[in-house]
Parts: sequence; structure tokens; C-alpha cells
Amino acid sequence: MTIFVEKALFREGILKPGPFTDSYDLRCYEPSDELKPFVEHYFISRRREQYDADYVGNDVLSQPVVTLFFKPEGAYFEGPTTGSRTLVAKESSIYAGAQFKPGGFYPFWKQRVCDLTEHRLPADSVLPNVDASFARTLLAQPENMHILANIDALLQAALPHPDTTVELLNSIIAFIEDSGGATSVSAVATKFDLSERMLQHLFQTYIGVGVKWTIMRARFLEVIKHARQQEKPDWTAIAAEFGYTDQSHFINDFKRLVGQSPHKYMR
Repeated sequence: MTIFVEKALFREGILKPGPFTDSYDLRCYEPSDELKPFVEHYFISRRREQYDADYVGNDVLSQPVVTLFFKPEGAYFEGPTTGSRTLVAKESSIYAGAQFKPGGFYPFWKQRVCDLTEHRLPADSVLPNVDASFARTLLAQPENMHILANIDALLQAALPHPDTTVELLNSIIAFIEDSGGATSVSAVATKFDLSERMLQHLFQTYIGVGVKWTIMRARFLEVIKHARQQEKPDWTAIAAEFGYTDQSHFINDFKRLVGQSPHKYMR
């Protein structure tokens, strides 16, 4: 059996990591080599024996990706969303799936990913016979490696041809997420020798969200990381440090992405 290498867990998008970790054990794994051009990682989340029965799920600052979920009630692809979202775990002791790379789902689906933004797609629309019965059987397996092998085999059976645009888009996302790497759509387009119109077209077709939103999300990951390092964050100073000249603009963007005001989030 293939041994899937466990990855260090990336938690920056989890808005309240403490309560989540107390109730759930989330593990991420590298995909097989054939799927690495398309899939960022596989994941399995198991509820701990001692958990908070009132805990609903983890609030996430969404990433510009499509995610495949297997839950006891069914299997589905979830498109990107432009606000925070809650991964509801309360109804189940386990869920698993695959997080695609930015643009990595498009070669499987071959439709504009912006049509999937804020929506779900039944898994059997892309992966034949992957219904609720399949998901329950998959999750009933006690060993993580068996679950991962089945997910990997499913995606390998639908493996698309290599797509150089996915590689390009991941280079663009990496540039945007590098602190200070990009401050505007025009700067990104210039860096990669693309017209702004073509850049926006590629993002809508392959990723499902706009370039401007991706830049704003990357900046807010840095804002949240910076704020967590302070006992009492000075939001006026933080807003100025990250390029906001208007405090109300900063607060509105924060609410749009995180779902609550900076002060409420830190509490």
C-alpha cells in the first residue's frame, strides 16, 4: 500500500485554532506524485474522545481553491467562497477529503470554476458512483492510510492531462501570498507579463475568485498573524501598517472576510 506522507498542518486560515484543536484531530497528507500537480493535500479530521459537545465547527478564512469532502451524509465538491465559512463538524465524528491546488480542479471539471463559487457540486458529477453509500463505507475504515489510498485511487482514475496554466496560476498565487509580493492587479499582471484582462479571465475560469480578492485575503492573513502576536492590538496602527489610510475601509474589509469586527474577533 502507498504510504502517504503527513504534512505539517497549516493553520493560518483557521480563525479560532484553539477550540478546533481541543475537539478535533486534523491531519493532512501529501498526495501521490501523479496528483501533486493538481492536489495540495488530503485531509482527515477525527473527533477527539474528549470534545466540546457544543462546538459546531471551525471558522475558516476561505482559500481560492475547490475542496472535495467525504462525510457520512454524502460526498461533494465545495467551490471557493469570498467570505469566511464554517466547516461544520458537529454532526459527524469523522470527515475526509482533498484540497485542490488553486486552479487544480478545473482540468477535472473543464468548466468555469466561478460557476462553482459559493456552491456545492455532487461528487458523482465528476467521479462516477461516489455517492453517500460510498462515503460512509470509505469513512468506516479504521486506518487513515486505507482512506487515503481510496481517495487517491478515485482521483487517479479521473486524472486529467497536465495543464501548464495550473502551474502558472500557482506561481501567481505564491507571488501574491508572499508578504509584500503584490499590492494591485496591475502589479501582478506586469510581473507575469499578462494583460489585466487575461489575468482576470484565468482567475475566473480556473480559480473562481478575482485577483483583487486574492490579494486582499493574503494581506488579511498577515494582519491576523500580526494581531495575534499582540495582547491588545492597536488596530489603527495595524491598518496603517498594512496600507489602509481609511480606518472604516479596513474594518469593512475585515468584516467582509472574517465575518466580524477586529475587536470581536480578538475577543
